[in-house]
Amino acid sequence: MLITVDELKSRLNDEHWVVLDCRFTLNQPDAGRRAYLEGHIPGAYYLDLEQDLSGPRRAHGGRHPLPDPEELAEKLAAAGVTDGVRVVVYDAGGGMAQRAWWLIRYLGHDAVSVLDGGYPAWVAAGGSVTDALPEARPAAFTPRLRREWIASVEEVAAVSKGERPGVLIDARAGARFRGEVEPIDRVAGHIPGARNAPWEEGVGPDGRWKAAEAQRDRFRFVQNPAEVICYCGSGVTACANLFAMALAGLEGARLYPGSWSDWISYPDNPVATGDA
Repeated sequence: MLITVDELKSRLNDEHWVVLDCRFTLNQPDAGRRAYLEGHIPGAYYLDLEQDLSGPRRAHGGRHPLPDPEELAEKLAAAGVTDGVRVVVYDAGGGMAQRAWWLIRYLGHDAVSVLDGGYPAWVAAGGSVTDALPEARPAAFTPRLRREWIASVEEVAAVSKGERPGVLIDARAGARFRGEVEPIDRVAGHIPGARNAPWEEGVGPDGRWKAAEAQRDRFRFVQNPAEVICYCGSGVTACANLFAMALAGLEGARLYPGSWSDWISYPDNPVATGDA
């Protein structure tokens, strides 16, 4: 699941490896692409959160709906992703690489790893950087969707009401969960009954992911991972919690793709504030 800078350095010229740059800043949507054009890991292709890793916004579905699987599959295939290829995704923080990690696996390609520490770790270790754009590497990639990895708003509502067993885990910072601040969405608070597990608590000060034991401690309240539904503001950093749970060996949790921004698009859905 995790790959070190040194491991990636040794594989940069391996034709069976594909590197994807996923840097993105939520409040500066062009910043990630600009950073990529200024310099990136040699051979890396760029995936934009809003242009590639998300679909168009609608009345419901949240700020970052899942992309059309066939369109994403075509983009991955153009970068050389196919059976027998190892994919490495990286970002500069923010959970973007984990969104790509989850999506690629959701499309049925399991051989995908996250660069531990991301681009900052690469640069700090003296990794080479280029502004040269890689040529297309057309390949064949047929998506095999794992639709069972997704939870609908109806399922989330049923868990929230206690009508079916489950645990809702909110990946946002505590202040947003409690409804004290809301810098992005029009309503503050969280889905009633949810537990708060800020995704950033799974990462150390150096941007590297904490060990499996520390991740298990973060999710010590989870009894059955298969009953867990992860969400955040728009289905991005929830993937970082899914990644952390996988590191901890807690496989089987699902994603509520629309997350909080979808939940509040339904005027009758209740909103909770505070720590409860």
